Parts: sequence; C-alpha cells; structure tokens
Amino acid sequence: MEGDVLLATDGSDLAAAAAEHGLAVADRFGAAVRVVSVADENLGEPDRARHREFVDRIERDAHEDGLSTTTSVRSGQPSRELLADADEHDVGLIVMATHGRTGLRRWLLGSVAIAVVREAHCPVLTVNPTAADAASASEIEDVLIATDGRPGVEAAVDSGLEFAAAYGARVHAVSVVDDVHSHTSVVLEALEDVAERSTTAVAERASGRGLETQRAIERGTPHREIVDYATDRSVDLVVVGTESRTGLDRVVAGSVSQRVIGTAPVPVVSVRTLDR
Repeated sequence: MEGDVLLATDGSDLAAAAAEHGLAVADRFGAAVRVVSVADENLGEPDRARHREFVDRIERDAHEDGLSTTTSVRSGQPSRELLADADEHDVGLIVMATHGRTGLRRWLLGSVAIAVVREAHCPVLTVNPTAADAASASEIEDVLIATDGRPGVEAAVDSGLEFAAAYGARVHAVSVVDDVHSHTSVVLEALEDVAERSTTAVAERASGRGLETQRAIERGTPHREIVDYATDRSVDLVVVGTESRTGLDRVVAGSVSQRVIGTAPVPVVSVRTLDR
C-alpha cells in the first residue's frame, strides 16, 4: 500500500475503535498516519478546539506506537472535507467508523461513511459497532474477498490480496449467486459459471503469492451470504467493491456493499470499482 493511512475521527468511541484498527494497519504496512477531524464551520473556534482534542488524542496513540503522524482539523461538510484531504495528501487508505457521535445530525445513519466509501479514490476501511466489539485490531488471519466477475472489481481483488499478503492471511474467494431475484435455470447457470471463473481467478492469484486459499460459491441474497460466511468462518477482514456511478447499477451493486459494511462482524475494506 502506497501513501499514508488517514484516520477520520469525530471523537466518538466507535471512531476510536476504528482508529485502533487503522494504527495497526499502518504499523503492518510501515505507513505514516494522518489524523483528520472536521469541525462545524458555523460553530467557530470553540468547535475547532474540541476537534483538535480529538485528533491530538489519536496522535498520542500513534506516537506511542512509533508511527510518523500528521494531523489536520478542517471545517465544512464532513465527507467533502475528508475526501478533499485524502486527495490533497494522496493517502493510500481511509479508516473511519460507520456511524458518528449521537446527536450530530451530519454523522447520523452513516451518511458520511456512505459518501466517503462511494467517492474515495483509495480503499476505505470501515468499522461498525459489531466489528468494534468483536474484532482484533492487530491480527488478520483470514481475508474474505467478494467477487462477482465484474471487470471493475479487480481493484477490490488487488486490495484484498495486498492485505492478505501483508498479514500472511488465508484468502477466501467468495461469490454469491443471487437465486432470490434470478428465477430461470438459464440465468442461474450463467451466474454460477461467472462465480466459478471469478473465484478461481482470485484463488489462482492468491496461490501465486504463496497464500493459502479457499473458494466458495454461495446461493442467496448477496450481502447476507457474505456476512454469514464471514461469521461462520471467523473471517477477520472483508473486502468488497463498491460503485460510484449513477443509475440502477449503482443502486444494485452499491446496496450490497453498503449492507455488508453496516452488518459485517469484522472491519470491511471497500474499494471503488471502475466507472463503466
């Protein structure tokens, strides 16, 4: 992974849990850390001072881990400012919580995380409340890479293999045949063929890196099957592709990744796939 690891914080406990994962990843990859918080521009200097405390807290943790760190408190709309900072500093990974501080409307319902995941030019690692309680920040032994055969998903596969290689983790190449919305045998057969080819391709690439691999083709609702697989196999990290384009394709593909992000029992790395 090239570039710094950007840790986004709003001072919440969940953001602190996400930062813990981000610091562990930065340490593993030998990356510098950039800690960013976004203050409300309408509240002036008192709010900036409060957000400065948020970033200072994580900066101290990073220094204790021996990590090179820079910080920034920006003002404005959170997702826009986080994305701008990531682009300005050419970061390699954004790490953030799926939800923010209770009572701050702009952080409710994961709206900031959704916008960042959808538009970021680099992978985004998100931590939801369940993952914060259950997952270890320092150990990644099993990585689930979800693949559906779309050409653009290669970026997510690349990122998943990079994480797996850094940790020496087992790769689970998983594809889900959506038999809930696909009713004809011809369509199902075609989807199963795509799943077979796409999981085989991921497994072969992982094996080429000397990584242990497992392939799985599941049937059902995609996001549920991915989350269930991660739970049943005690996976430590899930990697998915997400869409930034407009229209029905984004609604369909994007909803899968967003539901995985919100319900997975472990952190999720989302990678924006190529616009098509």
